[in-house]
Amino acid sequence: MSQFRPIDMAGGEIGIVKDERETIQDGESVALPDGRMADVVEVYDEDGREGVVATLVVDDGSVPDEFM
Repeated sequence: MSQFRPIDMAGGEIGIVKDERETIQDGESVALPDGRMADVVEVYDEDGREGVVATLVVDDGSVPDEFM
């Protein structure tokens, strides 16, 4: 099972998630550690974090719409 590091749109780390998919693309959804689903808005190759395939920037609602 692949591991991904989701961060919110403001750059705060949400945690590490495990997913059956080897890769996740922009526009797909991922389950956050608390069980909520969030849309992936950007994907970065991970460099240096052992076992983590990629960093996912997710829209978890942490940035209000008026700032978008």
